[in-house]
Amino acid sequence: MTGDDFDWLSTSALGEAACVTMVKTADVDAVVRGFGGIAREARTIPFAEAGNDLEEAYAIAVCRRGEYVVAIEVNGFQGSRPEVLRRVSRLGETVSTFWNINALTRFSYAVDGRIKTAFEAGAHSWKNGEDPDCLAPLLAEIDWEAGHWRTGLLLLAARLTGQPFTEDWLSGDVLVAPIAEHLEDVHPVTPGFEPLEYQHPVLAAALHRAEDEPLLTVARAAVDEVVAAAGLTGVPGGGIEFDELVRMARYEAGASRYGGYAPDADRLRLLALDAVRALETAPNPLTAAFKTIDAAKLAKQLDCLDPAPMLAGFLDLVGNPPAPSGADGARAGTGGPLERHAWIADHWLGLAASITYARGVPLDTVAAAFGGIAVGAGPVSLTDTPQVALRREGDWTIAIAFNRSPFAHEIVDALRSHTTVLNVGWETRGNKLAYYAQPGHDVAVIRPGQGDVPASLASHTTSLPAPAGNTAVWLLALGEAVTGIAFTPEGLDAHHTLLRPG
Repeated sequence: MTGDDFDWLSTSALGEAACVTMVKTADVDAVVRGFGGIAREARTIPFAEAGNDLEEAYAIAVCRRGEYVVAIEVNGFQGSRPEVLRRVSRLGETVSTFWNINALTRFSYAVDGRIKTAFEAGAHSWKNGEDPDCLAPLLAEIDWEAGHWRTGLLLLAARLTGQPFTEDWLSGDVLVAPIAEHLEDVHPVTPGFEPLEYQHPVLAAALHRAEDEPLLTVARAAVDEVVAAAGLTGVPGGGIEFDELVRMARYEAGASRYGGYAPDADRLRLLALDAVRALETAPNPLTAAFKTIDAAKLAKQLDCLDPAPMLAGFLDLVGNPPAPSGADGARAGTGGPLERHAWIADHWLGLAASITYARGVPLDTVAAAFGGIAVGAGPVSLTDTPQVALRREGDWTIAIAFNRSPFAHEIVDALRSHTTVLNVGWETRGNKLAYYAQPGHDVAVIRPGQGDVPASLASHTTSLPAPAGNTAVWLLALGEAVTGIAFTPEGLDAHHTLLRPG
C-alpha cells in the first residue's frame, strides 16, 4: 500500500477538512457515547445523504468496518481531542487522523484510555504522549513531502491497523449522531501565554507571586461575580453529574466552549457553570485564579460593564503588592553575550518588551517619535497602561516599553532619517524580531533563526552564537553587538523619563 491508494480523497467530501477515528471494538453505541453523541437524536442513513447533518457544528457518522468502528467527521475535530481519545480507547486500540483547510493536521494513537503519541504530520514533528516515539519505525517509512500530508496520515493509520480507509467506506449506511462535546480539560496555566498577562499584567504578576490561599480566595470571588451576573442560585459543583449538566447546557444553547454562538443570557449561564467547574477541577490554585478571572472579566463585558473595579478588588485580595519594577532582584551574568543577557528569561520584561536604541540624538527627538506625553520619572516599571521609559547611555538613547510595541517599525521609520536606530522586541506567545536602519537606507528586519541575516546586520551577528532557546536573550545580545551597550537589570533601576505613547 502507498499514498497513491488514497488519491480518491481529494475529490471526496473529506478532501478539505475531516477527522477519521478508528476504534478496535464492535460496540458502535459505545463509540457514539465516547464522542459525546446524543443517542436519542441519532439516525441511520446512507453516507451520501448525511451531508447536511455532518456540516452542522459537531456530528459524526459511525459504521463498522472489519474489526473497527469508524467515526467520520466532515470539517470536525472531536476525534483528535484527548478528552475523546481517552474515552473511546478504553473500548480498544484507537487511531485518529485529522486535517483541515489551513494545513493543520493531527495523528493520534491511544490505548487503554491513555494517549501513547500524538503529532502533526511529518517524520520530525514534535510529539507528545506517554510514549511519543512508539511509532517511529512506521513514521520513517512514510512520504511526508509537501502535498502528501493527508495521504501520509491515512497510510500510517492503515499500516498501524491493517485496515486501509478505502473509498467504499463512504458508501452504505452510517449512524449519524449530533455531538454534545465532552468538556475540555482544565489545563495548568502556561506562563507567557495567558491573555491576562498581556491585558492586565500587574494583576497577573501579583497572581504569579501569590500564595495558594489568597489565590483560592480570588478564584472564589471571581466565581461569585460570574454566578451573580448570570442570576444563578444554588449552583452545584464537582463530579461527573455536574460535568454532564454543563455539557448538556452547552449543547442545548447551541454553544461550545465559552458559548460563542449562544444568546447573551445563555452565555452568562455557561460562563458561570464553567467558572464553577474551573474552581472545582483546576490542577492548582494559580490555574483556578486565572481561569475564573477570565470568566468574570468576560461576564462584565457581556453586561457592558467596566471590569476594572472588579480587577482592582482581586488585586486587593492578594495584598495589592507593588508592581514589579527595575531589576527586581535580577543580576547580569558573566561570560559571553548570551550569558550576559540570560537574566531576561526570568525577568518580568521577559514576557514581552520593545527596546529601541537611537544613536546621537536628543532624548526629546526619540520621545517625539513615540508621540509621548510625559507622565513622570523613575525606574522602568510594569504597568497596565502603555508606557515608555527613556534614558541616555553613552551616545545612545534607549527607549524601553513593556509589551511589544505594535508600531515598532513606525518608530524606526520615524527616527532613521535622523540617526542609526535599532529596535529589538519579543512576545512569548508572538513575534520575536529586530528592525535596523541607517540614514538613507531601507529598514532591515531580522527574525532570529529564520532566513538570512540582512547585509546591514551581518557584521554585527558574526560574533554571536546561533539563536537558541530564549530568543529575547539573543536579541539583547544583538543590541550589545550594534551599540556596545549591555542591557543590564541594574540599568532598569536608573532614572528614566516616563512617557505615555500617543
